[in-house]
Amino acid sequence: MPEIEAYLPAARAALAAFGLPEIEPHPIGKSENVVFRADAPDGTTWALRLHRPGYHALPALESDRALTAHLTAQGLLVPTGRRTVDGAWYAEVPTPDPEATRLAGMTLWHPGQTLADLIGDDRGPETWLWFERTGALLADLHNATAGWTPPAGFTRHHLDAAGLVGEAPFWGRFWDLPCLTADERTLLGKARDLVAARLAALTDPLILIHADAHPANVLISGDALGLIDFDDCAWGWPVFDMAVSLWSASSEPRFPDLQDRFLAGYAARRPLPDSALEQLSLFLLVRTLMLIGWCSDRPEVVGAPEEWKPGLIAKVGAAMDRHL
Repeated sequence: MPEIEAYLPAARAALAAFGLPEIEPHPIGKSENVVFRADAPDGTTWALRLHRPGYHALPALESDRALTAHLTAQGLLVPTGRRTVDGAWYAEVPTPDPEATRLAGMTLWHPGQTLADLIGDDRGPETWLWFERTGALLADLHNATAGWTPPAGFTRHHLDAAGLVGEAPFWGRFWDLPCLTADERTLLGKARDLVAARLAALTDPLILIHADAHPANVLISGDALGLIDFDDCAWGWPVFDMAVSLWSASSEPRFPDLQDRFLAGYAARRPLPDSALEQLSLFLLVRTLMLIGWCSDRPEVVGAPEEWKPGLIAKVGAAMDRHL
């Protein structure tokens, strides 16, 4: 993948499409998406994102905008989109990628810092209030989406059993990767079978979830907590959202205490699903499995398998020991 500076011409073309041709983009970061900051003449600041080719088609990205507009109307702090001069949410611009183009979108740059920036790798008791507040934030999100009727044409992927552990899951066939040993394939195959059986027993309805609410996507802006990066928003089980938020702490010795604080925050705003603890244990395993597929498909972001695979495989093994 080219360096971020190679995308400056694409960023300039995108800014022109969004009515800001005189603005020079400032590179911010490059992972799946390439992100720039744009300071508009009216004093507002915008995030310009060049989306990963092939990850989402235009209708899915436009549905993302419909969802966040609804959430904004419900009082949640989420990305606020900007339209192009032609009234569209996205512009296609030429890039140095093999695919030759990317879809570009712009959102208002909310001031603040992410929860990950604030707490780093610390998951000690001094951070638990933040996880309690994140639980409340996800409850507010789920309250807002559970009763919403999306507009005609709305389309987002499904993180149901097929989308998580089916033949073509959204984040890839984690059990069937070239980098796996025979023993690892066996372990992941057993994990997949266990997850499939237990998901089949769930009766909770699917709602629209964020699906990527880890601390780096929780924004602290003044006294408010919000969510950024709705790239993975999908139809899914609410407890999957909770598991993503809690996953980075799940190996900590006092994780049960942190989890209790998180669930207390959620329950203060929305009733917990039946068997929430059992579901959380299951979806923490699901999160680990999907990360194996996600990492395998993104060496430009996470590096070679030897850099990420041992830790994730160990977490799967430990989770399987608990479940079996």
